[in-house]
Amino acid sequence: MLIYNVFGRYLGVKRVAESWQVFRVDRNEGKHSRLYNIIIPDELSEAEIPGWLGDIFHEAASEQHPDVTRVE
Repeated sequence: MLIYNVFGRYLGVKRVAESWQVFRVDRNEGKHSRLYNIIIPDELSEAEIPGWLGDIFHEAASEQHPDVTRVE
């Protein structure tokens, strides 16, 4: 699973068959749960995911958390 810090919120992205699945990630407890309301287009490459997440969640950007970065 790819783990991203999305403006201070940890999201996991996993490729399953031909689709991307998105998860809420709790890094302290090592747990994750599926988020069904966040859609990543199937045709996006792994390199395009941070930009897509940034576009979706840009309103959550702050001085403390200005970017989307891959952490794992």
